Order: sequence, then structure tokens, then C-alpha cells
Amino acid sequence: MRVTLRTKILALIAGTVTGLSALIFVGLVLLGNLEIDRRLRDDVARNAEMSRELIQSEGDSMRSQIRILATVGGPNVIMNLRSDPASASTRNAYAEDLCRQLQFDAFRITDYTGTVVAKHGDIGGDPPGVRQVLQRAEDWVGLFVRGGRLWLGVAVPYRPFGNLEGSLHAFRIVDVRLAAKLQSVLNVDVLFTEAKSVLEGSLRGVERVEAPSDHPAIIRIAGEAYYAQSAPMPNARPGDRLELVTLRSYESAQSVYVPLRYAVLALFVVGLLVALAGGRAVANGLSKPLDKVVQAAQALRGGKWPEPIAITRNDELGLLQLVFNEMSESLRKSQDRLLGLLDRDPLTGLLNHRKFHERVKEECQRSHELGSALALLIVDVDRFKDFNERRGHGEGDRLLTELAEIIRETAPNLSVASRYGGEEFAILLPNVAVEFVEKYAEGLRRLFEASSLKAGSPATVSVGFAALGVGTGEAEGLILAAELALSRAKQLGRNTVCRFDNVPGADETSDPFRLSRLLNGDQSLAAVQALAAAVDAKDSYTRGHSLRVAEIAADLARETGRDTDFVELVYTTGTLHDVGKIGVPDAILKKTDKLTEEERSVMETHPVLGEVIVRKVPKLADTLPGVRHHHEHWDGGGYPDGLAGEAIPLTARYLALADTYDAMTSDRPYRPGMNPERALAEIERCAGTQFDPELAPQFVRMMRRALPERRAA
Repeated sequence: MRVTLRTKILALIAGTVTGLSALIFVGLVLLGNLEIDRRLRDDVARNAEMSRELIQSEGDSMRSQIRILATVGGPNVIMNLRSDPASASTRNAYAEDLCRQLQFDAFRITDYTGTVVAKHGDIGGDPPGVRQVLQRAEDWVGLFVRGGRLWLGVAVPYRPFGNLEGSLHAFRIVDVRLAAKLQSVLNVDVLFTEAKSVLEGSLRGVERVEAPSDHPAIIRIAGEAYYAQSAPMPNARPGDRLELVTLRSYESAQSVYVPLRYAVLALFVVGLLVALAGGRAVANGLSKPLDKVVQAAQALRGGKWPEPIAITRNDELGLLQLVFNEMSESLRKSQDRLLGLLDRDPLTGLLNHRKFHERVKEECQRSHELGSALALLIVDVDRFKDFNERRGHGEGDRLLTELAEIIRETAPNLSVASRYGGEEFAILLPNVAVEFVEKYAEGLRRLFEASSLKAGSPATVSVGFAALGVGTGEAEGLILAAELALSRAKQLGRNTVCRFDNVPGADETSDPFRLSRLLNGDQSLAAVQALAAAVDAKDSYTRGHSLRVAEIAADLARETGRDTDFVELVYTTGTLHDVGKIGVPDAILKKTDKLTEEERSVMETHPVLGEVIVRKVPKLADTLPGVRHHHEHWDGGGYPDGLAGEAIPLTARYLALADTYDAMTSDRPYRPGMNPERALAEIERCAGTQFDPELAPQFVRMMRRALPERRAA
């Protein structure tokens, strides 16, 4: 039988195409298997890290809950009852009620000696973290094992009036509930182990597991293969050998990619049939879409997301392209969803504080490069703590969600909105003139006030804003300027909008505009003290004032028997107490005539501005009460908050005496310094009205005893 040339050509083409198709098929399968295996291993590694972060987030959430609890006054009632043995049931009932409301498994309240005064739930011994909280006055978060159970515990110091009164401890069992939560979020199984022995997890009946920590590996559990990786548990002591093991079933993971393998197989069969029917042209037509798939697979293998493949066919090749596009998009969305958990505030859906700071830096750099405008608004719900206490935290969350929705609906295009703090929101407005920003801020304030009133929960907001400019050229400067403007808005009576440079006597060379430069790049105690010294040096009459106040207040602390730590705290706070005056215009600060009411209101903002500045240095947190409240009066007639009596922080009471004495005995442009004895007589007269009635007499005695020494010197 003679074979025709057509048959030979078709046979040659068929053999060639068959061989090439076979090679392509094998290459795609191998490449796909390698890529699938790599992606699965990467997925397990990411899930392991996300699991650790979710557990860390659980601890942070518990810590936030008991921090809020420490501010609402409930534990103080327990502290007042601790000396009464008959109140034990009441105290424990309080602890039990907290556990039920906050969904804790155990709770402890200790006094300043570490003695438990209220408890609920059995944790198998004394609460951990007591020493760190009471001796170091630091928060504690940790994982520990007792009685074969894994516990997540947090503890914070309790200091209702600035003094350490005790500590609050909350505990949750890390059991199948948390494992199930992680499994639902990450779609993987997790095990909690101690020295490779399983304590709890989403897989039941597993007693021991060996999983590497440096990379995912395939292990077998009860005859089934898993991709597995272990990682140390967050906040666990290294010696405890507590680990989190992330598991993903090998079979289920591989099954996701079965349709892709069938599609590739179908492509091989169809390609062979088309080659037999259409010849070389059809083979060439098949190679092009295959090349696109291979290129996309190689881009995916190289860690890059490929552009979607344009689907130009309705056959199996089109199916392959569609499946590959869907697979790539599914992987991309999964990654974006996981990353989104790190960038978004869970209550409002806006950007969180961390992500917002990244965007501020990016927008400031872009504005500098393009020479375009940039403004920042900080919006704060007025008296939100009181609102929560009156109406409950659920209504408070609803109010915050309502404000977030108003911001989302009204913010201009290209704006960046975030939840900046508990009840604070920040809005970044690129390419917007300052005049429009002010109108927008006022409209936002009015809209929220009307909306909350209509909803039956009246509330207002204060807004501070600043534009990128002379003293706000960097991200930190812009943020600080907006915070200062917000503080001014609060001082002006709340429910108002304040612009950073909208202060009587301010211009582009005055201190508010230079403030960010003075702090730029050196957020330390020395930098803030240098800033306070700069305030004193503005006027020859006030030079050395802060240092003298610090020394006198520290002497009084020693005189009254305070410990060394408190003496050092009073001294440090004294050097910083007037730093907020750097934000008061020179025209007001150096005025020799009597201040107007408007000018006085600006001057009285300096304690709050000082608190904003000092807060930029985290290690100076203990000085904040003294900086803010050193002008409060015992009878409640002082400022900025009108605190009275024991509600005034202790450091502020010491500073008030030293500050007033030095001010009275120092020369001023409008009067000579008062005679020291006359000044002491005035302080003696004001004991119980302006000054602490117990501290004032001790201060007078100390200064009178020192007067002969000062005269001799």
C-alpha cells in the first residue's frame, strides 16, 4: 500500500507536533508542580506568621480592654473594699462579672504589694507578671502553661490618680476556640505545642508533632501528609519551648490545582488533533497562547504578579488561560485580604494608625517633588469618654462608625482617611487649597453635629488642621502642627475648627512655625529640655525659670520624704513644665501690658501644648500629668481642666508651689519681684484654695528655713 505524500507530510507534522506537544506538556506539568509546591510552601510560611500576629493581636486586644477598665473607676471600688474580709464575695463577684462581660476565662486584681484582692477562675497558681507590673510599672503580655493548659495572659498597672495602686490581670485559655478562629481566618489547621507535645489545636487526637521552624516541610500525621512549619509563640519565654505549628493538608492543597492539570492535558490532546487536521499553521497558532501561559507562569514563579492573559480563544487553550487567570487572581486576592488585616481599622474600615503614617510620608515627599499643596485634618470626638460612660461602648462604636462614614462620603478625591486614635480621625488632603480645607472642616463639623442630633445621640467634634509649609515641611512636623491646632480647638471650647497658624500675633517667623524644626530628628529628653530652655531664654526676666522650679520642687519632694524615683520625676517634669509656651506667639508671651481675654485664652493653652510636645518622647510619659496640670487649683479654679483636690496629679501639686513662688519673686517688665517673705505669706494664705493644704505649709517652712542660707550665699 502506497503512502501518499499528504499522509507523509501529515505524519511528519503529526510526529513533530506530537513530540513538541509532549515536551511542552511535560514542561508545563513540571513547571506547574514546582510553582504549586513553592506557592503552597510560601502560603504555609505566611499563614504561620499571620497566626503569630493574630495571637499577638488577641493579646493586644485584651490589654486594651483592661487598660480601658483601669480608666473607668470600677477597680478603685474594689481597692477601697480590700481591707474588709467580709467584702471578699463582692470583690470576687466583680471579677466574675468582668470575666463574663469581657469573655475572659480568669481575672485577678492585686494591690500594690502583689496580694490578690479579687479573682475569678483557676489559673493553677499565682498570677504571672505581677513583679514586672508592680516593680517596673510596665504592661505584661505572656503565654504560659499550667495544669496542661496553655494560657494567654495580660497585666497592666492600675494607677487611678498617678500613684501605683495595684495591677489588673486577665487570662484566656488558648484552646480549640482560638485554633478554630485561626483556622477560619487562614484556612489552615494549627497546633499549640510545648516541647513538641501538643497542648491544643484544631486537629484532634494528635499527641506530638515534629515540624521544622526555618522552612515548611511535608510531614505525616495519622497517615496523612501535611505541609507544616513551627514558630515560637509570641510573648512566650524562650525556655518554655512553646510553639505554634501551622498545617495544611497536602492532598487538599494539591486538589485545588487538579483542574489546571486536566486543562493542560486537554490542551495536549486538542493540540495533537488540530495539528493532524490543520498542519503547521495550526501548530504555530497553538504555540503563541502557550508561550503567554509559560511567560505568566515564569513571572509567577519569579515572585511577580503577571498581567491577566488576554483570552482570545473559546477552546481548551482559552480554558487554560481562564483557569490560569482565575488562579493568579485568587492568589492575589488572598494575599491582599491577609495584608488588608494589617492595614485597616477593623471597626471603621479606614486605614489604621500605622498605615496612615506611611501614607503621610509618601504624600509629603510627593508634594515636595511636585510643589503641590498638602493639608492634614485631625478630627476628635468631644468628651467621648463621657459619652461612652453615659450610653455604653456599643453606642460609642456606632458613633465612631457614623463619623467614619461621613468622612468617607464627604472627603474629596485622592484624600486619605484613617482612624488616627481611639476617637480621633485623620484626613490627608493633597492638591487642596487651605481656604477649601477650612470650609471642608467646618462643613464636616456641622454635618456630624446634625447627624448625631438626628440619631438621638448628640455629639460634637473638634478639628485641627495644618498645611505643608514653613515649619511643617516634613511628615512629623505636619502631624505635630495639626495636633497643636486640635489642642487649641479644645481649649477654645470644643465643637470648633482651628487652623495651625490662626493664633493672635502669629506669623511665619513665630514659634509655632519653628516648633517642628526644633524637635526634628531628636525626640529625646535633652531635646525637649533644650526647647524649654529656649522658652526661658526668650525673655531676660524668665531666664532659668524652668531649672529653678525643677530644683525647688525636687527639694520639696525630699523634704516631704518622697523616694528617689519620685524626686527625679518631679525634677524632670519641672524642667519641662513650660515647654508648651514655645507654641505661644512672642507678641503675647513678651507683652508688658495686661493681656486681653483672647490673649489670655491663648496663653492658657500652653500646658496642653506642652503635653502634646512631651508626648512625642514615649519615655517621658510619666511627666505628662505634671506638664498638663501644674496650673490647676485645689478649689477647681485653675486650668486647663478645672481639676480640684486629690484629682490633681501629685507631681503637679509640687510644681504649682515652686512655679508660683519663683514667678512671684522674679522681676517682670510690669512689676518688680516680690519680697520672698511676702511671697511665702501669700502662699500660706492660699493653702486650701490655690494650693494643696498639706503641701503648702511644708513648702513655706522649707523655704523660710532656707532663706538665711540664700541671703548668705
